[in-house]
Amino acid sequence: MEPAEELLGICGLYCGTCPNYLAAREGDAAELGRISEATGIPVARVRCDGCLSENVFEPCIDCRHGFRACAAERNVTWCFECPDLPCRRLEAFRDVHVVDGISHHENVVENLRYAREHGVKRFVEDQERRGRCPRCGRRLYWHQRRCPECNEMPTEG
Repeated sequence: MEPAEELLGICGLYCGTCPNYLAAREGDAAELGRISEATGIPVARVRCDGCLSENVFEPCIDCRHGFRACAAERNVTWCFECPDLPCRRLEAFRDVHVVDGISHHENVVENLRYAREHGVKRFVEDQERRGRCPRCGRRLYWHQRRCPECNEMPTEG
């Protein structure tokens, strides 16, 4: 599997804007501390290389929503390879994680359909572009309403 493919989660989440992925790469000590405090995992172990990588953040390994187990059972890598897309599990997952009024899971079904139609590589490239501030290019966490570098408001695009 190519490294870019590891950033599309089984369920359709894009790992490249996840704080568990970005904080260590960006040297964001404050975010690493917040994650550590919230999870009880030492800062040194707050690191992830994406859902399908060899180094998955500890709480994501279990995947309490059942996507890892379901994908293994159905012998697929991503939910878009399953004939049951969208299933009840994905539909219920959409509204599970909201931060600052932003639902991180809202577009998982649309993400999966896009990746199926256009390919995982293109999906990740598009998300990489969308996950950067349009003014200064800084990589942003999925829940940020303003760029901490230049104060620009990211827009969908």
